[in-house]
Amino acid sequence: MMDFTPTAQQISLHGLGFIQVKLGGNQRLHVWHPDLPRRCCYEHSSIHNHRFSFMSHVLVGTQVNRRWKVRPAEDGTHDRISHDGARSDKGGRLSYVAERVSIEEYFPGADEVYAAGQYYHMPMLQYHETPNSGIVVTLLRKLDEGDKHASSLIEHGHEFDQSFDRFQMSEDDLWRVVMDAMRAAA
Repeated sequence: MMDFTPTAQQISLHGLGFIQVKLGGNQRLHVWHPDLPRRCCYEHSSIHNHRFSFMSHVLVGTQVNRRWKVRPAEDGTHDRISHDGARSDKGGRLSYVAERVSIEEYFPGADEVYAAGQYYHMPMLQYHETPNSGIVVTLLRKLDEGDKHASSLIEHGHEFDQSFDRFQMSEDDLWRVVMDAMRAAA
């Protein structure tokens, strides 16, 4: 049986450089901030998918979304990292290389850009990345959930960071960053 147990904490860091706050009603508040730590392989592994589809409402800042087409390829540029291992003591899932893939942008050279007040939808298992700069706050609402684990892509030849600690900042410090980001909306 596959383990889809979410992180137990209401608030934690994510290796992609944002704070995740679990809310009721299948919702999460995501807060990107340039001072937040990221997994050490971030620049090589920011493309990922989700095991659920979602609607995201941008509350603060400008959300950049870049979608990717991915196909298996023995000589591909990236490795697909499956996140279907057990949760580690650092809050992430133990992950492993599942296959080699090639990637292609859905909209070459044309990022999707969403300002505060706008919404966007991501289908289940669609690969994307959010190369945000500055402070961005979104309210994500999970829609339908699948029975496959999420994956990340990492450039072939690089090692995926299994050591990122989602708990390296105290809850008080995380809440301070969230409150500062929300004040940016005022």
